Parts: sequence; C-alpha cells; structure tokens
Amino acid sequence: MERKYEGCFLLKANLEDEEREKEISFIEGQISGNGGTIVKKDVWGKKHIAYPIKKNTEAFYYIVYFRAPSGAISSISEGLRRRENILRYLFLQRKRFPELEKDEQKGRY
Repeated sequence: MERKYEGCFLLKANLEDEEREKEISFIEGQISGNGGTIVKKDVWGKKHIAYPIKKNTEAFYYIVYFRAPSGAISSISEGLRRRENILRYLFLQRKRFPELEKDEQKGRY
C-alpha cells in the first residue's frame, strides 16, 4: 500500500554547494530507489538549531514530500544512517500534503 510521507533532513551547514547537492541527490535516490515518488521539495536553508548535534549549532534544512510503499521507510533509513553529512532525519506519515493542496486550489502546482 502506498502512503504519503514528509521527510525532514538536517545536513551539516558547513558543506560546500557541491557536497550539499550530492547529499540531496543521495536522499532523493534513496527515496526513488525504494519505490518512492517525490511530490514536492522545499529548501529552508541554513538555520540555527536549538541544541548542538554532533558539535554543530547550525544545520541546512531540506524537506521532501513523497509517496512510497509502507515498508520503504526502513530501507530508506538504513541507507541514510551511514551518511556523515546528514545530522538528523525524520519521516512523518501524512494523510495529505497540506501545502500542495493549497497550491492546487489556487491553480498552481
């Protein structure tokens, strides 16, 4: 059964643009490689975090809305766990993508 998810990823803030794009491509590849379809991407950029994570006080936020089979999250997580440049990640199961629906009501995608 395919479900809707939101993935929030915190990358090291001190990464060069090339390295950051490489990590983002890896994240997207993990989602696609495990049967997922990316619906929307949102880059929040560099933000101060509430507490240090692996001695980092800032992180680069990257949000992805996607559809994937229910068993895919564990496989995606397994691939992400070994990446040094990904400080934290969180997957939330969504009933709908609220931001996407607002855009569709306005006639935009």
